[in-house]
Amino acid sequence: EEKRQELLSSLSNAGVDLAQVPKEELENGDGEVLAALKQWHSYLERLQKTGNNKRVDEMDDLRSRIEAWRSDMAVQFRMAPASVMEEHAVVKIAYTVASMGVGVRVNKDALFAAGVRSGGLDALVATLVEWMDEKNKKNEVEGSGNNKTASGTGKVTKPMSFQTHTFKPSKSWEYAVYKPNKKTGLATWESSYNRFLAGEHAQTIAMTPANGRPIQVGTVVGHILDGLTHGREVDLKRLSSESTPPNEEEWDKLLMCESETGFDITGDPSTSGVDGGHFVMKDFLCPVMGNAFVMKDYTERSEEEKAEFSKWCGVLKWYMSLRRAGYIPSFDSHILV
Repeated sequence: EEKRQELLSSLSNAGVDLAQVPKEELENGDGEVLAALKQWHSYLERLQKTGNNKRVDEMDDLRSRIEAWRSDMAVQFRMAPASVMEEHAVVKIAYTVASMGVGVRVNKDALFAAGVRSGGLDALVATLVEWMDEKNKKNEVEGSGNNKTASGTGKVTKPMSFQTHTFKPSKSWEYAVYKPNKKTGLATWESSYNRFLAGEHAQTIAMTPANGRPIQVGTVVGHILDGLTHGREVDLKRLSSESTPPNEEEWDKLLMCESETGFDITGDPSTSGVDGGHFVMKDFLCPVMGNAFVMKDYTERSEEEKAEFSKWCGVLKWYMSLRRAGYIPSFDSHILV
């Protein structure tokens, strides 16, 4: 009861109209609506505590744009704003879209599958795409002085290509440990994997997880790739359209990281890190991020450094999973403009 009261009080103090929360959820202190609202406000609180005010502003701006779209649709269709889209759906979509990497586009069908039924769905997609494009362009400009990229140079880069859709490893990775949850009987990654296998889009899964609490698209992709390391089949071609895998240049840099650090990416994670310790992404990425970055505390990192590290963690997850599954990638030429 005490935890329930604390949750309701914290949400109320954050400006949430509890009258919009189903009575049953208010009484139980749990449910889809409360889970989504709690996830959103907890995330913003963590950002504020770590001093990531730029990210807080981006999240607030995204939410405001979705709410502005909702208001426009309410006027157009003569409906109450909450009938167009309830508040918990607003923050679910905002949380998911904000987690999408550069090059990944908002999927209209994924929004529809997640429960968005407004006649203004195309306008919502345009709103979300506009926010993503503005954010990515701003990050490129801010990071241009520190990070050199191939984009815009005319340099040839080769994205990973997939000749066949489905790949099934000959066996699971030697160190893959299957840990089913006592309540569900499934491993943490398995629900996302099963839904993707059934044809659902990663964005839909992120917005509508089993427990009602939205997760990041990258988390869903990680779950699907975990399935690969456990010997399960994965439609890599479809997954690559929902999450960008490493291109040839990035793949080569990750091979360089493996060589220079001496870490065995296919070995035991508990002993394949620094001095035989646990594997840590930050240490592995030292050759591309630099020693100065690795030595910094999280709170000392610039926004550009955080964004760059996040990007590399995303492609590293692909790299680790494919290497551990014994997949040999191929790349096709593409001119960056």
